[in-house]
Amino acid sequence: MKYRNTKTGATINSPFNINGGDWVEYTGKENKAESKEEYVEEEIDLEAMTNKELEEFAKEHDVNLTTDDKRNKETRISAIAKAFE
Repeated sequence: MKYRNTKTGATINSPFNINGGDWVEYTGKENKAESKEEYVEEEIDLEAMTNKELEEFAKEHDVNLTTDDKRNKETRISAIAKAFE
């Protein structure tokens, strides 16, 4: 029988029954509800953020701000927006 781990997505073949944990019997066809990941675009108001919040946001999203980018709020916002284009 073939089994799939619902957390990791790993699949295995085993002649034995596997019960419990995150393993479920796998038929080769994924459940559409499980396999369909929904992409949600989130609007973020950068103008409402403080300079510190903008720098933290940039760091969380792997946006490297140069010294020139950190001159003022507008340059921070511009650099962050450009990174997401």
